[in-house]
Amino acid sequence: MALVLFGLTISVVVGALLYGSASLRQAGLRAQASFLAEQGLEAVRNIRDDSFANLNDGGYGLTLDGSAWELTSGPDETGVFTRQITISSVSPTLKQIDVTVTWEGFSQSISTSSASSYLADWGQP
Repeated sequence: MALVLFGLTISVVVGALLYGSASLRQAGLRAQASFLAEQGLEAVRNIRDDSFANLNDGGYGLTLDGSAWELTSGPDETGVFTRQITISSVSPTLKQIDVTVTWEGFSQSISTSSASSYLADWGQP
């Protein structure tokens, strides 16, 4: 009886450790994805500051050319993450920016993190 109880206790402890480890890894991935989404918004802000005309409606990725961010056709990939930036017009001087980061999460499910913002053309009165 004691041996069975000991075996059950060990299996519960090992299961909890394995689940905790997987949850910790998923939390780390979620934090990285959140950073990439926020980085995407900041990059698009930098592109807007260079010229609002650079923000055309559509789906994009990002690349860093020297010290300047550039929009690329299609999403960009960083490690296990895929980042998609969607730009849409709200008005002639206002754009909505949506950044979605996806990755394969715990148990092969697709996880997402996203961020959104509105950017105005500061050059217009």
